[in-house]
Amino acid sequence: MVTIALAVFATTAAAKTELLKHDDGSQEGKRSMTGGMHSVRFECPEGEWRLTGIRLHGSRYGAGQAPNEDFLVLVTNEDHSQQIEIKQPYSLFERGPEKWVRINFDPVAVSGAFHVAVFFNPTRTKGVYVGIDEGSSANSFVRTASDPSAAGDKLDGEWMIRAYLTDDTAGAARRLMTNEQRTEQQADREQSIERELLGDARSLTLKHDDGPTDDHMNIQGACYTVGYETPKNVEAYVWQVQIYASQFGREHDSEAVSGDVYVLDQDRNILSRTTFPYSVATQRKDWISIPTLPTKVQGRFYVSVDAHGKNNKGLYLGYRDDPEQTVASSDSREGDAIRPAEWSGRFSNMQWLIRVKVADRPVVYPGP
Repeated sequence: MVTIALAVFATTAAAKTELLKHDDGSQEGKRSMTGGMHSVRFECPEGEWRLTGIRLHGSRYGAGQAPNEDFLVLVTNEDHSQQIEIKQPYSLFERGPEKWVRINFDPVAVSGAFHVAVFFNPTRTKGVYVGIDEGSSANSFVRTASDPSAAGDKLDGEWMIRAYLTDDTAGAARRLMTNEQRTEQQADREQSIERELLGDARSLTLKHDDGPTDDHMNIQGACYTVGYETPKNVEAYVWQVQIYASQFGREHDSEAVSGDVYVLDQDRNILSRTTFPYSVATQRKDWISIPTLPTKVQGRFYVSVDAHGKNNKGLYLGYRDDPEQTVASSDSREGDAIRPAEWSGRFSNMQWLIRVKVADRPVVYPGP
């Protein structure tokens, strides 16, 4: 008797992929925008999908070596109420003629209509030109980095940005998050970095605010000052200042324009000064961390920020509107001190969103 063994094989359908695009591959223009995001609206086919990357037709301008920084890919749902941020290195782009660049990232779950926006935080000396196909103009927008939830203005043409989708749902995928979820994720990242920097030092954040507000202001010639007390009058070292701010202005190089952070003693005399470039801020309102020189303080002390703001450039600094507040002031520099001026009372309701981190020993940032 002959026995025949039958092998039964389980078959699975191969993962399906989709390339979503609105351009026809021909570039008629290109653009780099200070404060603007290159945004494209896409629609998923029916079913469950994951965004695994984008393809962008562009080229980098500026120095021969790419800047040591990241650009931002922002994925949002239709009404921009849920977002996820993806950072990628500038070095993906080369100088020269525009060409297609594939930008891969961990899968992001998407469905229905969604938007992809790319923000390069360009300056006069660095940025990326993004190609424009002028054949149609229905799905591309210019959105402001300072308000990523806003719909933006329609572009006369289509950004040459394409989206890669897969229906392979195996494995983990990131999901679009609310602003609160994104804030929590960012805080976890910063805490991890801070633990590595501090080593055995113990750190404490001193603040008077409960978080960001929509109110912000640029006062020409003003130093934004907030007073603090070290706990139990102990000796401490200032090592970082955080401000809630956004950059404005187009006709300047944010890498060459700078502001100053001062640490003041109880009599408002200057103990230290740290200069920071505008490029630490973007056109998006956000918390900005500024490393300072290790500065010893004890008891009452002050932190003052001078952005050297003008009509055409500066930093909008966030504040809480409180006519009864007594911890903040708008001051001017007088030699080696920073004190309230005659005009300061006009802004006495503004409690500036400035925080300071102190440690029980000097904290020195590593060199570049």
